Amino acid sequence: MLQIHNIGMMHSSVLTFIFQLSSWIFGTSNIPPTSEERHGKLGSIVLRVLPRVMQTILQEYISPRGLQMKYRLKDIRTYISEKEQSLMEKLPNMDDFTIELCYKILRFENFMYEPSCKWGNVPEDSAVEIADDIQRIIFAANEIISIKLADVSEIYFEKILKRLQEILHRVDTFLHKDTCLNLYKIICGLNIKYTDILQELVQMQQVNVAEMNDKDIENRDRISRVSFVVIDTFPNILRKIIESVILTSDLYKMYRQHMKNFSTDQQASLEKLKSPNPYDSMDISLMYKLLRQFLLIKTPTKGWGSKPDNVDLKLADDVERIRWYRNQLAHRCSIQIGKDEFDDYFDQFTNIGQRMDVYFHQNTNYKCTITGQKTCRMDIGMQIKYENALKELENIKLRYEKRPIKFFWGESFDRSLTNLRSTLKDEQSAGRRKVRLQIIFQYEDDVEGTVHILNSFKDEINEGLIGVEFIVATKGSIVLDVDILLEMMETDEILQTSLASFLEKILKCIPISCTDSIDIVLFIVEEYTSWKKSKPLGETVFLNFNIEAQLLETDNKMEEQFGQISEAISKHFNRTNYNSTATATFLPISLENIKKKEEAYAQALTPEENIRTTTEDFNKAQKPLKYNLPVSVNLRKQLNIQELRIKNPNIFSCIKIGNALVFADFKNNRLIICNVNSTDMHNIPLSYKPYYITGVNRNTVAVSCYSCTILLIDISRCSVTRTIKTSGNCWGLSYYDNNLYVDIDYNTIHVMDLTGQEIRTTCIPLPSDDILDITVDRNRLVCISVRSIYYCSLDGKLIWKFEDDEYQDLRGVTTDVEGSVYVTNYMTKTVVVISDDGQRYRDLLTESDGLDDPSGIYFDKNDNSLLVCHFGGKVFLFDVKKK
Repeated sequence: MLQIHNIGMMHSSVLTFIFQLSSWIFGTSNIPPTSEERHGKLGSIVLRVLPRVMQTILQEYISPRGLQMKYRLKDIRTYISEKEQSLMEKLPNMDDFTIELCYKILRFENFMYEPSCKWGNVPEDSAVEIADDIQRIIFAANEIISIKLADVSEIYFEKILKRLQEILHRVDTFLHKDTCLNLYKIICGLNIKYTDILQELVQMQQVNVAEMNDKDIENRDRISRVSFVVIDTFPNILRKIIESVILTSDLYKMYRQHMKNFSTDQQASLEKLKSPNPYDSMDISLMYKLLRQFLLIKTPTKGWGSKPDNVDLKLADDVERIRWYRNQLAHRCSIQIGKDEFDDYFDQFTNIGQRMDVYFHQNTNYKCTITGQKTCRMDIGMQIKYENALKELENIKLRYEKRPIKFFWGESFDRSLTNLRSTLKDEQSAGRRKVRLQIIFQYEDDVEGTVHILNSFKDEINEGLIGVEFIVATKGSIVLDVDILLEMMETDEILQTSLASFLEKILKCIPISCTDSIDIVLFIVEEYTSWKKSKPLGETVFLNFNIEAQLLETDNKMEEQFGQISEAISKHFNRTNYNSTATATFLPISLENIKKKEEAYAQALTPEENIRTTTEDFNKAQKPLKYNLPVSVNLRKQLNIQELRIKNPNIFSCIKIGNALVFADFKNNRLIICNVNSTDMHNIPLSYKPYYITGVNRNTVAVSCYSCTILLIDISRCSVTRTIKTSGNCWGLSYYDNNLYVDIDYNTIHVMDLTGQEIRTTCIPLPSDDILDITVDRNRLVCISVRSIYYCSLDGKLIWKFEDDEYQDLRGVTTDVEGSVYVTNYMTKTVVVISDDGQRYRDLLTESDGLDDPSGIYFDKNDNSLLVCHFGGKVFLFDVKKK
């Protein structure tokens, strides 16, 4: 007889049913059932009752025909096995749906709220929603399937039977029917051969709740969608670029001249250049190689091989981004992608797509395509396809493990090792050579802080290392650039030992638990050289030397110096050219030019600079020279936006209006505003990414934004008062004489009123660069590219141009009351000031003044102050004095 506990708490109908069930199951016999009979009776419930219950619940949320349509549209989010696919093919017939298939659909199609304990966990007794009872059905079925026969005691039997009855009673209440309990009665009343039931039960698999983890499903979906772009769209973009810049026949000729520089697989793809679809078989790596080494497009802002900054927006910069994202994703040894990381990827991807649409004059639709790839229907088959395709790009595998480090690398690293080792003896005979190695350090905690720490301890890390030199750490996850002597790669053992020693030093610098495992992925950075032009023999090379004048006093002294120069040059010639001869011709020195320039600038030179004046200087008669301009600064205020409860700023530009400081936060779509005393900090959310700011009046600023938009913003009311759409991408802008001057598409200045009505356009004579920022004052227009400063009249006539090899990464420009120009240089971490005639310049601020990654700059003419902001959130306000 069943033992019933807590009778007073049970519904009377349930109690009646239990007693009826006892007589149905055991009859009136006094012979107690055996363990086999008890297990068989429970098995009949699992095999005959619970599948029907789950089918009934499923049909409450979606009709069989509705589910059939989702399946045909490949709109099922969960993994469906081949056996389950055959059941789905029978829709709208659901009679054979298993407990597990119904559970998968209910759980992952978002038909219901998740249980209070989250999916995959056992609910508390007090949780009685339908999702909680679905969880209980799964765990009860798994329990009955897995229990050993000897453990099916009478007490256990009574407890689990009672539990199932309570579940079914609540399900019927939810359905407003008595379907489940009636089915229970029918099944339990049948004369069942329990030995057959037990055989069926043995063959039945438990529902593997652990494998159906929500996080795993989300990660698979995210990595697949990111892969969708990398595998499909990015190669199409590069194909389009190549097609637009060179004829296929010309590219084939160039390739044939340099066949030996391509691998066998690459040659097979390039031979198809004569076929109807010449680029279909080319991957990102090969097309990047063609664009770079054949000089098919202009060089990226920071040069080939370097990840561009957010403000680097040339065509080649996006080609570099495509290569960088391809490598970053292909070299992952984990498919874990968080939501924030996923969103950031697609923000960058859609930005690339939009810029490509502009480049191809809207004849493409890449932005829309990429947006669709983020949100389109993607069934489990597509997820697996793109996830596997991404893995196959490099086929990353675990190669070694030395706790706590796991070493991963892919096929390209294997090929590089093979090639390096095959030529190792030749390389060693020619001298000790280094190879640049990148180590992707898959580390999730405080990546930005860890990168800063590692770069700060560069010397300490390199101290005592043999054959390995740490160069730099960058983000994504953490990428370590390392130079390693070629002989350190001679065998797997030497390579592993060298890297393990290096990484042990790295781990000492960052916080890591002794139980943590660190995954690293290795790949060799391929060296590129331009193949477009072969270097002609006998080409003239001009060498400039600084020579103290007294060393040219006599022939003997000159011969001694020429001998030293010859010896120094010979040491650095290619060794294969030792038997060749070289002729050196010394160009005449114009004493007339020397005298003029000495007279013109002697007063401005410091004694030290006078001593260093060289023949090189004298031959640059029309170029500006570096002097101690009579400008000085005193720090008035320093603040860090990130420390003032503003998270993760990415400051592009800045402006000062009275005591208000305004910053354009590009990454977070907002303006950040505070006063000079760093109080009253607040922000204005924007619908677009802001670039540059100019003041209109004491309360209004104009902001150029991504997506061809200018916003007029009342900073006192924190509201956008007008949105102006422009004909192209807008960058630097300046307000002067009641009009807005706006840089459109890098090369044209549009002049418009505050309603957006265009007044005129001005073209700036740019030989190669693109305009980024501008400022207008004193009837002068000043424009900067990454390498040049253009000082023009308002109609675009060039007055002077400033260039210097030292400054290759200019970001923001402003002018003072006298017309002197102030420019931030990101790469050298400086602010340079140039005189209004363009003839004199100097570094006004340097890294020693605290500059780290300077971006925006603004000169407030009302109080002679200079505001300098940094991408990471540091801000300096200086008082400027002129003698």
